[in-house]
Order: sequence, then structure tokens, then C-alpha cells
Amino acid sequence: MTAGSISPWRQKEGVIRQVELWPLRIPLKNTLQIAIGEERQTIDVVIVRLLTEEGVVGLGETQAWRRQGSSETLAGLVDAMRSLLVPLMTGQSIFDLAKIASQFDAVLYGRLAAKAALLDALYDAQGQLLRVPVWQLLGGRARATIEAGALLTLRPRIEQTLDEAQIFYQQGYRHFSVKVGKDVKRDIQTIAALRALLGDQVRLLVDANAAMEFDDALRLIKGIAPFDIDAVEQPLASHDWQGLAELASRSAIPFILDESVTTQADLLQLIPQRVAHGLHTKTAKNGGLWHIRPLWQLADAAGWRIRAGNHPATSLATLSAAHLATAWPHTLIPSPFTQSVTHDLVGDVVTEPVCVNQGQLKVGDLPGFGAELDMTQIARWQLS
Repeated sequence: MTAGSISPWRQKEGVIRQVELWPLRIPLKNTLQIAIGEERQTIDVVIVRLLTEEGVVGLGETQAWRRQGSSETLAGLVDAMRSLLVPLMTGQSIFDLAKIASQFDAVLYGRLAAKAALLDALYDAQGQLLRVPVWQLLGGRARATIEAGALLTLRPRIEQTLDEAQIFYQQGYRHFSVKVGKDVKRDIQTIAALRALLGDQVRLLVDANAAMEFDDALRLIKGIAPFDIDAVEQPLASHDWQGLAELASRSAIPFILDESVTTQADLLQLIPQRVAHGLHTKTAKNGGLWHIRPLWQLADAAGWRIRAGNHPATSLATLSAAHLATAWPHTLIPSPFTQSVTHDLVGDVVTEPVCVNQGQLKVGDLPGFGAELDMTQIARWQLS
């Protein structure tokens, strides 16, 4: 064998034999209400399991979350994955991730939510085969733990929000994302009450989920400015870049964008406009680890802050974000990306769900994502 050559056995290592898809609908313990869209009582996810010729398993997850920035349906996700993407993967090596991702883009423009779980499953399978955690594949452990935030959704009464905040505070959370955008006067009253209740040692971030008009957003920003707000996330519609830039120029509070940023092309357009100071990514919206990490690097180069997030999800998508955050060497804005699995979902899909201790999540040293499917739960929530 010549120097630098690869043996035939190594060339065939990790060949994908089969890819399985499970569309699931999992109930939430409480109704989820944000400023845009209908009340949510369930979440829709697709779980992926790929199997290599050696019997190595790779897992991934994506979500159908229908609103600005994420318009997929469960049926649409499954159809795109099953008919277009899965056939491209079968017979290829899990180590051909870049090639597979390029082929996905060639056959299906955009549709990052359909690609996210499949590409993440490649990372998990690589880690399983090499016996290393995914964070090791991404450059190694850069932080011992990840600070998780708490999410306060819209409730009928301010007192309910305060009660939930108190419970989260007692559990060790010190960063709170507060949903706003339906009633400016009430939003300001809620923020004032939260600051009075929780004191100066917690960080408050407000998130309007792209639901507000310009004048209302400006009123909100002025009204909450005295309460030391960490950031305002996506106050205006995802397409209203000019409005966001104008609003940002009038705000003493930094902005974070979520719905406005799907791809690197979006970010390249937004950075010169001084629209925001931070970026919130999500596994499905932004296409999984393969697509999200370049977004973080580009945003960081522009001086933007990074927030590792998710749509409501199971432990699989939560672990995807957590492994990426573990390997990220720069500052992160705390995110409630763990909340679904730690507080909101009736059930999970893995045998050992993600656990948060005193507001901190530590990713372990198990291979891949470190998760194993609970097939009883899969069968429980599976849609026909």
C-alpha cells in the first residue's frame, strides 16, 4: 500500500444501509401561547434513525413548527425526506457528510427543516462509530456546562407568570425569556413586576416572535428600558429588515434576530444594516449542526452574540444544540432550549432524557449524542 492511501475496508466504513422515519405528535403539559399563531397543545416532530452496515445507529430530530421562519408541516417533512433525501443517503458513508449535504441542496432548494435531522444523524453515527461524543467531532469541549434559560409564555393573568417565574427561580434559573407582543401595556406591567419579584441578579429578555407593528414595538422598548433588559428578540416581521434597522437605531436595548435569519445569505445581508446584535438559531429552522455552525462563526466575526435554541423539541434536538454549545469557545446567551424536555412535554423519546441541574446542563462523554431511543414512547406518539 502506498503512503497516504486508504484501504478498501476504510473506504466502505459507515455505509448507510437503512434510514427510518417516525412522525410523532407529543402532548404538552400546558397550552403554549406566543404572540403569533394559534395556541399549541402538542408538538409535531420527525425522529430519524439510520443504520450502517456495521449496525451503528445514528439519531436525529426535526420539528414541524408552523409560523414565521418555519412553515413546514409534518406530512410535508416526511414526504420530502422519504422521497428525495433518504434515497441519496442510502449506500453512502456517514463520513461523506459534506457530499451528502451538497446533494441535498442540489435536489431540494431550502427546506432546511427536512435536512436537519438527517444531517444530525450523520454526526451521531460518526460519534458512535468512532466512540467519541459529537462535541469532540466539533472541536472538543470548550465549556464545562451550558447555562439554560427559563421560558415564560403568555398567560391570562400576570400573577400566573409571576408564579411560574418564582418556581423557575427556585430551581436555579437566572435567565428568563419573556414572551410579549399581544398587549404592550400589559407587557410593560409584566416586565416591571418580574423585575420587582426577581431582583437585579437575574437577566430578562423579551421575545415578540415577529408579531408586532413598528409603533407598538417602539412603545414596548421605551416602556421596558428602565428594567435592565438583556435583549429584545425579533420584535417585527421576519421580512421587515428596514423596519428592524430603524427600530434598532432608536433602541438602547440590543436586538436578537430569530425568524429573520435562516441561511448564511440572510445573515450576510443583515450584518451591514446594523439590524441586530445577536442571532438565535434552531435545529430545524437552520438545518442542524452542519448549517448552524457556519452561521455562528459568521455572526461571531461580525461581533454578534449567539443563542443556541430550538423550537419545542424532544431530547434529541436538545442534545444537538447542547453538543454544539459545548464545543463553542465564545460567549453564549442563555436559551430555554431545554424547557420542552425538562418541563413541558408529557413524554420524551429517549431512555435518559436531558436533565438540567440548577439551571445548568452538562453534556457527558458518551459516544455520539449519547442517546438511545425509547421505542415504547415512539410507538405511543407515532402518527400513522
